[in-house]
Amino acid sequence: MNDEPCATTGLTEQILKIRAEQLARIRLSRETRGDFITVVEFRIAQEIYAIELTHIRTIHPLKDLTYIPGAPSFIKGIFNLRGEIISVVDLKHFFNLPDQKPGHAHQVIILSSKDMEFGILSDAIFGVREINTDDIRDSLPALAGIRQEYLKGVTGSGIAVLDDEKLLNDQKMIIFL
Repeated sequence: MNDEPCATTGLTEQILKIRAEQLARIRLSRETRGDFITVVEFRIAQEIYAIELTHIRTIHPLKDLTYIPGAPSFIKGIFNLRGEIISVVDLKHFFNLPDQKPGHAHQVIILSSKDMEFGILSDAIFGVREINTDDIRDSLPALAGIRQEYLKGVTGSGIAVLDDEKLLNDQKMIIFL
């Protein structure tokens, strides 16, 4: 066996060093630009929303939704998630947004705190991303009404950032039948 380092080992070390330096620069630039929040970006009706990962337990496809007679219109129903019954809130009805056509595939974003747990119905999930808190501005006049009450703000690219704490602590979400 030859104890001399081969040329590819030196090249690998150079590549790893360059990558480490690039990652360090990215991290340093983020720290100097301000704070970031990590969010899940999703669509409700024709609007793009985001919600912080802080209280998101999971995202699950909506299957076998059971309607609850007498519940408010924004409660879409309940479904079984691995043996747990989860209520599903349709923010389109809660925010008075236009409804999607029937048969549209939905995902449920499960929000959870120590006192409350429910799912938010979304028309599409776009993924997880970071948003610079400096980019979040006060709400737009077009997002007036009840929606504005539940917003942290709107990004420069028009993404409405929901206040997960307000949603989870809102007494309107507690339904007594």
